[in-house]
Amino acid sequence: MYFRKISFRKFLTVSRFPDLLKQGAIRHRTSCVGVIWLLLIAGVSLVRAAEKELMYDPEKGIIFIDKDEAAKEKISSNESAVPVPKKQKRVSSHKKTSDIHYGRKKDPPELYFKSGLEYYKNKDYNNALKNFRFADSVEHHAEYSLWIGKTYRHLSRIKEMLKAMFTIIRDEPDSDVADDALFELALYYQMNDDYEKAEKLFTQLIEQYPFGLAYSSGDELREIAREQRRNMRAEMINVLSILGFIADDLPSSYLKFQKANKLPETGIGDVATISAIKKQHLEYQRKEEERVLKEQQFERYRVWIYVVVFGGAINSILLVVLLTRVRARKKHVEELQKIITDLDVAKL
Repeated sequence: MYFRKISFRKFLTVSRFPDLLKQGAIRHRTSCVGVIWLLLIAGVSLVRAAEKELMYDPEKGIIFIDKDEAAKEKISSNESAVPVPKKQKRVSSHKKTSDIHYGRKKDPPELYFKSGLEYYKNKDYNNALKNFRFADSVEHHAEYSLWIGKTYRHLSRIKEMLKAMFTIIRDEPDSDVADDALFELALYYQMNDDYEKAEKLFTQLIEQYPFGLAYSSGDELREIAREQRRNMRAEMINVLSILGFIADDLPSSYLKFQKANKLPETGIGDVATISAIKKQHLEYQRKEEERVLKEQQFERYRVWIYVVVFGGAINSILLVVLLTRVRARKKHVEELQKIITDLDVAKL
């Protein structure tokens, strides 16, 4: 058994294999076993070569290495590499200022509501409104809408305040703050001289929510509404009586005032009537204040006035006495002159 020295590539060439047998490269039966072993070794080598990967080494060039070693090389190269920062999206400054939770983790809406209440107590109504509105946008609650409306009132955004309160009364009449919204509306109309609407809303509050409690203080809204209604009526009766327009009842007093001031004779306390009554009352108060001021000034200088008047009277009396004496002396002198003139000196 012997082998001729041939190349492996030449041995694997199928077309050359029979020729090699013919040329006596393999002369014995055992040589076939050797060929089979060579084929097995070559197959294993090819399989192992297939499991290897090409890698570039800066010193050795392109080399074959195992897959496991290649994976380790990739991980180590990724860790050693300097990370390239990703291009971040530019955020406008308007978004930063308008978004109250920008740059921090979003909290539950209850925390924003409580934060808004703190701002409201400190009279920072702009920040209070931001927190109330964000809390309501995350999870709507009727109490959030109520405090949004209250904040609008302090910011003089009356239309938005009225819309918020009317929305609560219309869409959520059974909520815990519907009576508060009704009270806020009644109070607004009272403060703006529409006593007719205010009284109707206070009456509706008393009848519709007899056990309603104020959300912020816990007071009974029914009693507060009754007190406000009594105050409005007592105020108008008192003012109209001062101005001279008293009648048997309040509607008749309104009619008397409206007729005297050329207003629509409705007999109710609408905006025009209440505003005119308050205007005349303010003018009456101004005149009264001027009169009282003059009286106070007179009281302050009354002693001096008495002294001046008393002194003037004494001086006048003394002057009359003096003039009387002067006249008497003058008459006496005239009589003496007459006696002297009538005296006959020759007879003496």
